[in-house]
Amino acid sequence: MGSFTLDHLPSEIILQCCKYFDDYTVLSTLRPVCRSWCYATEIKIPSGTMAGLPPAIWERILSYNMDYKTIHAISQTCSSLRSLIKTSRISRLQGSAYRLPATATSVCPGMTTKVVQHPAFENICCRIETGSLIYHKSGNCCPNNVLTFPVAEENCTNPPVSKILVKFSSKYGVSLRPVLIDRPRRENEGGVTVGDVYKAMQRLFAEPLSQKQIVAIKQIRDWEARKHEAAKQSLARIEQLGVGSAATPSTPASGPSPEQAPEKEPIIEHDDAIIYLDYPFDADALPHTHNTVRRQREFLHDFPYVYASVHVTGVINGVQVFNLTYH
Repeated sequence: MGSFTLDHLPSEIILQCCKYFDDYTVLSTLRPVCRSWCYATEIKIPSGTMAGLPPAIWERILSYNMDYKTIHAISQTCSSLRSLIKTSRISRLQGSAYRLPATATSVCPGMTTKVVQHPAFENICCRIETGSLIYHKSGNCCPNNVLTFPVAEENCTNPPVSKILVKFSSKYGVSLRPVLIDRPRRENEGGVTVGDVYKAMQRLFAEPLSQKQIVAIKQIRDWEARKHEAAKQSLARIEQLGVGSAATPSTPASGPSPEQAPEKEPIIEHDDAIIYLDYPFDADALPHTHNTVRRQREFLHDFPYVYASVHVTGVINGVQVFNLTYH
């Protein structure tokens, strides 16, 4: 068999291939392949435009000071514009779409140098006991997986960062091990994505307890049990004194019974060692009955049906911090 090149394909076959791609991909990727493909794509798109304008004009329009929500709404109108926004190399458009490469040395014009979190985090909550996604502001209370949405591939911040520490804001004497996301800076690739942060949120609550955490959670539970028992005994003494004074009103009141000083909260030694997101995680993260592995979310057993969402805070040792807070 002699040599075979793309030039030898009949136009009919090339046109059939083009049917599987949107207009932007046909014009920007398939058309420059060779002369035969150029001729065939001109049959499919004679004007060389999509929705009446060339791709270069669409890029200039979309890069004109549009915010993320506008860019996202436009991307939903057709697959061609969605592909253009995803693959554009114009820095202003990349910044508006949260797709700026992490290797960019300067922030694109018009974009603030302050690190701003992705607008998607306004609607993303993690249900602690299951690690599932909740769109709490849209009225949709059904758990969904954020990793199935295109937003998961977008940078979680503008400008993009390559390291993020996802940590739980300490409350009620609880400190959980934080999760570190470390993404190497590669050419034309973004930084830490929305999907990375969501996976870190899931892992933070589903991580198995370390030995130090097992000791800490036992100390917390024992102290809570003693505190509740002391409160019950104190209430019983008050009720007993009330009944006694009502039965014998003429009996002179004796001095107040000595109250036992309340037990101070013990000093718990928590395990604050970092969890690396890229490390293997084989244990079942879902709360099935057969799953006997104890998880970090056990520290929050009194608040099992609350949601947690992340907010960008400060920088610690050169690492951007996302703080998980209760709803």
